[in-house]
Amino acid sequence: MEFINLGKSTLAAEYVAIEIFRQIQKNKRSKLGLATGGTMEPVYADLVKLIQSNPLDLSEIQTFNLDEYFELDKESTQSYLYYMKHHLFNHIDIRDEQYYFPDNDAENLEEDNKAYDYMIMQDFPINLQILGIGTNGHIGFNEPGTPFDSGTRMVHLTEETITANARFFDSIEDVPTKAVTMGIRTIMKSNRIILLATGEKKKAIINKLFNMTYPDEAIPASVLLHHPDVLVVTDDAASPY
Repeated sequence: MEFINLGKSTLAAEYVAIEIFRQIQKNKRSKLGLATGGTMEPVYADLVKLIQSNPLDLSEIQTFNLDEYFELDKESTQSYLYYMKHHLFNHIDIRDEQYYFPDNDAENLEEDNKAYDYMIMQDFPINLQILGIGTNGHIGFNEPGTPFDSGTRMVHLTEETITANARFFDSIEDVPTKAVTMGIRTIMKSNRIILLATGEKKKAIINKLFNMTYPDEAIPASVLLHHPDVLVVTDDAASPY
């Protein structure tokens, strides 16, 4: 696992956007693993600018999002499908059938979860997986204590995560308490992973991750120590240096 502090949060986001753009340039059939949240908004804004300013064939890429709130209407403005359309998909030349999310309704949930994992691995794994990190070390919605061999599944969100997500809702009572998330085992099969962490709130968890020598399920992101190609990108505020 490598760490790089790029100083400004704007530069850190731009760097990640460039890496996504370059991945598609190198392989027009790329599979991309995408994340949501406030940290990722400037990444997608920069990526849209890059795509609109350069010739790039998007006709064969596939994207797989990490998670979706459980049983939240996909047309809701709080859904991650809406987030991705608003920040990325509606601004680039990509068809609906090219982007995928874990199924978030209760009917046939276990079968749908297995199907999502199968789809991700079909032919070849995700080429580049983008991750954020929660203040408690979660990646996707894999909360502390998640087994490292977990696949896509429905999870109960911790109080810390619910509180952190409350800023996106009218009140904390409106925040979903469950989600469907790509599992740690699935994430770890990605060829390459970039984790972006910016802001003072992420400093403590990045410091913990930086100083760990072996994975611990109490900090889900620590599993990345076992991955052969992980880059953690930070700004000054979150830097472990």
